[in-house]
Amino acid sequence: MIIPVYNAGDYLRPAIESILQQTFQDFELIIVDDCSRDESLAVARSYQTDPRVRVLANERNRGRSFADNYGAEYARGKYIAKMDADDIALPHRLQAQVDFLEQNPTVGLTSSFLQCFGESDIVYEYPLSADAVRSFLLFNMPVANPTAFFRRSLLQEHGLRYDDTIQDTFGEDYEFIARLAQVTDIVNQPDILLHYRTLPQTLKADVHARRNAKSNQIRERQLGVFGIPFCARELHVHNTISYFPFVLGDITLAEVHAWLWKIHTFNQTRRYADPAAMLRCVAERWFLTCYLNPDRRTNGWVEYHRQPLARHYQPRRMVQAKFLIKNYFMRFFK
Repeated sequence: MIIPVYNAGDYLRPAIESILQQTFQDFELIIVDDCSRDESLAVARSYQTDPRVRVLANERNRGRSFADNYGAEYARGKYIAKMDADDIALPHRLQAQVDFLEQNPTVGLTSSFLQCFGESDIVYEYPLSADAVRSFLLFNMPVANPTAFFRRSLLQEHGLRYDDTIQDTFGEDYEFIARLAQVTDIVNQPDILLHYRTLPQTLKADVHARRNAKSNQIRERQLGVFGIPFCARELHVHNTISYFPFVLGDITLAEVHAWLWKIHTFNQTRRYADPAAMLRCVAERWFLTCYLNPDRRTNGWVEYHRQPLARHYQPRRMVQAKFLIKNYFMRFFK
């Protein structure tokens, strides 16, 4: 288990305790402090009396990717588990993930659903099958990084490392998973194995912009792996509908459907992912785009159902009702 730490002193102790109290006890806990300015390092070192705990300390702040790689260099176990320094692992997390990879030798990495706490109580869900993960990877991160659990042999056999030139959190895990998915299957577990702490939103606009820019680069690279030809406008459409809240700007719903349908038809020949999985992935994104973009000029409800992708995704009835109401309200009362 590797926990990178930077200024997480207020939350680190319960995070560490949640690992030490796992039902699966045959593990090493490597804590990498990235030159924290609070008491994080002292908190981590207070657990070194436990022989399973090892604390590493960077002399200067090097970023999340460097800390991940540094910890992996000292790892000796068969598997590597990831967790953030402010989250809480459920007691059976490690046992569930060890059992899963032991029972599925062709799977190289797994993760799980996350239950948020703090500022939010939503549950983050992720695509499950290997083909669903590969399909979703074209658009966004298909893995819950705080519960990522993978075979250490993948690092050794394929020379995989986190890109430590990426300083902003998020981009480094998406980029790493995109490369790892080219050499092994990734399958997620439909269980909540971690409580994910959500804090008040203080992300500065420039940091958010840098993260999106890096994610856009990763998506463009992944489209190249997929092999689909695209123009600058199609890439703009793709990036726009890849992250919440899918603000279309001057992009029309017709353009969105045309691009998603192009992905579907190209995959039928390319077989990058199982066609049924890819079709469901792009059909869901078609629904989300229409749902999140009510417009006075365009009847989104009608446009959604007019296009063939609508036949391949069935949202829950309550969500369909909200979609209809939002569309009606926007068109007639704004």
